Amino acid sequence: MISFRDHDTEVTLEPGSCWPTPLRPRDQSYRDTAAEEIWAIIADITAGEPWRECLRRRIARRDPWLHRIVTGPERDLFFRQHPPKSGALVLDIGAGWGQIALPLARTHLVTALEPTPERLAFIQAAAKQDGCANRLACVQADFLDATFATRFDLVCCIGVLEWVPKFRAGPPRKLQRDFLAHIRALLAPGGELVVGIENRLGLKYLLGARDDHTGTSFIHMFEAELAARKFQAAKGEELRVLTHSLAEYSALFREAGFSRVESFAAFPDYKLPQLILPLADTAAFNARLEKERLPDEHDGVDGTPLPNQEGLRSLYRSLAHIQVAHGFAPSYVFVCR
Repeated sequence: MISFRDHDTEVTLEPGSCWPTPLRPRDQSYRDTAAEEIWAIIADITAGEPWRECLRRRIARRDPWLHRIVTGPERDLFFRQHPPKSGALVLDIGAGWGQIALPLARTHLVTALEPTPERLAFIQAAAKQDGCANRLACVQADFLDATFATRFDLVCCIGVLEWVPKFRAGPPRKLQRDFLAHIRALLAPGGELVVGIENRLGLKYLLGARDDHTGTSFIHMFEAELAARKFQAAKGEELRVLTHSLAEYSALFREAGFSRVESFAAFPDYKLPQLILPLADTAAFNARLEKERLPDEHDGVDGTPLPNQEGLRSLYRSLAHIQVAHGFAPSYVFVCR
């Protein structure tokens, strides 16, 4: 059972139940697929079509990259390599299509929090097919509007932190810090926050690969103020999606109240990781990268393989030789305590 307040409403949920809230305006929810398309998918799943087969039929040809992100078995690799402790109570913030919530709900009690209503309905339908609906509670809400009385052993924030300022007014970095502090307040003693996010100084971005969120090149790599000016000049709008460097993430977590942060580099990215390496011993990490053949990297917007794989590997080896390659990984996973 979980307890929370959404705006002025006190809510108690049992596993297997859902808290609905009024539908959010369309411009206030992240969408990678039209709502009507997802509702049609849900209808097919409810009628008995296996959800993975339904997504293959409806999405794979039209948007193969989205199909890979939603169905790829790599998505929850970190949690298979570092499973939550037995009996852990899990909160998945920005649960999306359920790529983390669904596999974790096979063995743990999970709360999937997602503001986009049709996505949450998809998670419920898929959970029923997977036989884990009785271990999954669903909450349709904005995390910053919800105050939990329940304390969680694990909070997942995968591909979410960078988007926080997009749907809120205020300084982007401060909004991210407040978001992290809000998470820290609901962790149980010994609880952990796991964050998956891109590195603004990722080597592929420095060489011209498009930013995963805005599709722009040679903008997000700069410090926030300069990046904002360049984005305004290029797009005529304010930059509201913010990623950081390894050192900047560490500072942000400390400011939010996390005293211990464990860092991992994810290749080719945290979305579909094939190789996740700890950064506790940067000398060992760099020594490994001098010898390791890294997975091919891709454009984070559409999954297209990048044309300069040999050059990327050569530069990683050179950076590793001077002991700095850890600062140029494409993505990171952080465990904050």
